[in-house]
Amino acid sequence: MSSATERSATSPPGSDELRALQLGKLRAGITHVLATNAFWRARLGSVTGWDDFEHLPLTSKSELVADQAAHPPFGTNLTHPVDRYVRLHQTSGSSGDQPLRWLDTEESWEWWETIWADHVYRAAGVSTSDRVFFAFSFGPFIGFWSAFGGAQRLGALCLSGGAMTSEQRVRSMLDTGATVLLSTPTYALRLAGVAGEIGVDISAAGIRRTIHAGEPGASIPATRAAIEAAYSAESFDHTGMTELGPTGFSCSARDGVHLIESEFIFEVAADGELIATNLGRWGMPLIRYRTGDRVSVATGPCSCGSPFMKIVGGIQGRVDDMFTVRGVNLYPSQVEDIVRRHREVSEFVIEHRREREMDEVTLLIETAVPSFSTDRLEMDLRQALGVRLECRVVAGGTLPRAELKSKRIVRLSG
Repeated sequence: MSSATERSATSPPGSDELRALQLGKLRAGITHVLATNAFWRARLGSVTGWDDFEHLPLTSKSELVADQAAHPPFGTNLTHPVDRYVRLHQTSGSSGDQPLRWLDTEESWEWWETIWADHVYRAAGVSTSDRVFFAFSFGPFIGFWSAFGGAQRLGALCLSGGAMTSEQRVRSMLDTGATVLLSTPTYALRLAGVAGEIGVDISAAGIRRTIHAGEPGASIPATRAAIEAAYSAESFDHTGMTELGPTGFSCSARDGVHLIESEFIFEVAADGELIATNLGRWGMPLIRYRTGDRVSVATGPCSCGSPFMKIVGGIQGRVDDMFTVRGVNLYPSQVEDIVRRHREVSEFVIEHRREREMDEVTLLIETAVPSFSTDRLEMDLRQALGVRLECRVVAGGTLPRAELKSKRIVRLSG
């Protein structure tokens, strides 16, 4: 999957100026990287044009993990001495991999914050008059750290929700007059549920925008609708990765996520996997990185006026999250779009197992409605997905709750 024939066009028709900007940033960055960065010096040659770029090897997360294991703690992907770096974050390890440690210089962290201020917040209509509440732990995972810095750069009031219970976060949002909420989609729904349990009408709290990352939920129509109904707010999606940077934002059209092509080079492999190169994080860069995200790209004009290409419906799912039921390939996001239409369901998990050489899937669901029947949900799933998925109600509080990324698939050994 390393040749140009295995990828789609990287930018919209007529975007010669954008392509020239990308190539200029790439050439300038790589020149410095090849002089001092041992990881990339061993992999790359000079890049003078797009033909050179398209023949560069793809980079996988496993290679980065192996490099950091062989050269602890930070690996050899360092363009500067360690004392030039000012921030350390690490991946969540939610996929079962060894977490990656990632360093940022002052310049690259400013790049993160500027993307949030100029692209993500701007597209969501967040302004200096907003009070932005960050519902995450502020641990070593990148989470919304860069979003916090971006809101400061924008001039909005930043409200930290670290080291709080869900109930404390609900009350803090009300007490401080928060107008914007940042969290994962699942956790936004969790906070709304907690608000109901303690008798708080979260829809009257004054939240006018919610911005989400970590899961595809904010681009899943049913999930987005549930969040918007709970908060009486408009919800927006954001995509990014600890090791890569902030890659995209949803706009007023609400039908996908624009990829920020002024700061990245994006490619889509033949199997739909998104490949990305960052153009502003040269202290620890990634070049032709396999993100593991499955996407479908549209390059036509958008009603919001953005010149950037769009991934339709947001990220479809992780490559390694796909599961197969009787020959049908499915992603958790497809299941979630159906499940979230049933407002009685408060939480769900996809249990995947092998029985007699066959893939079997059961949806474990929680509901606050004692009389809830799974018949209609099973019928809706079968009609939409073309395969029968058994649904089973479990006791309230049985399924795990996540502040950051939810784990939708539980794989059981046969």
